[in-house]
Amino acid sequence: MKKSDILKYRKYYDENRLSEKIFSVIGKVGSGALYYVFLLLLLVSDKKIPTKVRLVFMAALGYFILPSDIIADILPGLGFTDDIAFLTYAVNSASRYITPELKEKAREKMNRVINKSETE
Repeated sequence: MKKSDILKYRKYYDENRLSEKIFSVIGKVGSGALYYVFLLLLLVSDKKIPTKVRLVFMAALGYFILPSDIIADILPGLGFTDDIAFLTYAVNSASRYITPELKEKAREKMNRVINKSETE
């Protein structure tokens, strides 16, 4: 991915919009994709990770937030494939920063959000 693409999608990253997006896609994307979102969200706030690397995480989350990207999210069965590909790319590039504790935090956070959405 080109640096210009990363910077382009990074500007769409916003925690409030991400929260709205997560609640709007529960049930439409698999738990694996949501888990990656929560992993990246935790990694974005880790100041020990170089800014350049965190920009990739922000870009992936910004791309996830966008409703109209390469494959529109409204297309059943296909709409999130590009989002998941970008999230996967970002998580793979973050592998050296992902600890068992971080994985557990991401799972716990994801489960809390899913449970909250089911009660609303």
